[in-house]
Formats: sequence, structure tokens, C-alpha cells
Amino acid sequence: MKSDRSERKKSLDLRALRATPGFMLRLAQLKFFEGFYEHFAAFGVTPATYAILTLIRDNPGIPPSSLASLLRLKLPNLIKILNELETSGSIKRSRSKADRRAVELVLTAKGAKLINDAARTTEPYNRLMLAPLNEAERTTLLSLLNRVVPLDGG
Repeated sequence: MKSDRSERKKSLDLRALRATPGFMLRLAQLKFFEGFYEHFAAFGVTPATYAILTLIRDNPGIPPSSLASLLRLKLPNLIKILNELETSGSIKRSRSKADRRAVELVLTAKGAKLINDAARTTEPYNRLMLAPLNEAERTTLLSLLNRVVPLDGG
């Protein structure tokens, strides 16, 4: 039975899917997320919380609406994550001095330590995940992805 299954797997024609960028990007995303949870487990961060903490670190005072827009998160989902990060003592919300209606996000000392510690794992993790590529190919891949998905403010 097992050899029958492996024979079927070997005979699958994947050419059309391999030529479909969205499908290949989705498989790459799944591979990276699986690796992320394994390598960043000790920090207790998810890909979303890592991105949020990084953006707050690099853009102190960023409003939640900017985070939601950039990360393509629905505001209620982002607010839930921000509530968890605030409860854990990683971020602090404060009213903007320029616009008292607006909320600004900043890292606490605990949040800054967390994201800086996790960030030290990022380069080795990326090297491992992109091991099939040489340095020039890694640079090209990131350049191409940044052209396909241009980020606001960058």
C-alpha cells in the first residue's frame, strides 16, 4: 500500500502549479511559518507579533491603523493582538500629543528586550530557510519580492 502511494506521488504532474506564483508563494509562506514557530518558540512570538513589535520598535508612536494597513490585518484582529501585548507588558498605548483622539504605540523596556532578543535569531533563521540559494540569489529574491509587494513608507 505504501509503495502504491509513493508511486502515485511520483507520477503527479506539478508543472502548472510550479508555474503559478501565488501557489508557490503560499507554499513558501507555509514553509517559513512552520520554521518560524520552531525557531522562535522560546520567545513566545508569532509571525504577526514579531512584525508588530518590529514595526513599533522601528517606528515609535505608530498608530494602530498604520499597523493594520501595512500588515493587512483587520483592525479588530490587530486590537486583540495589541491587547495581549499590552497585558504582557510588551507595549504601551498612549494618546498622541498632536491629536488627543489618536493612539500611539511604543515598546516598553520588556518589549524592546523581547524583540531585540528575537531579532538576533532572524539572520541565522533566514540563512537556514534560504539555504538552497546563494547570497546573490537571496538578495535577488528579496529585491523581486519587494517589487511585487511594495511597502508603504519604505
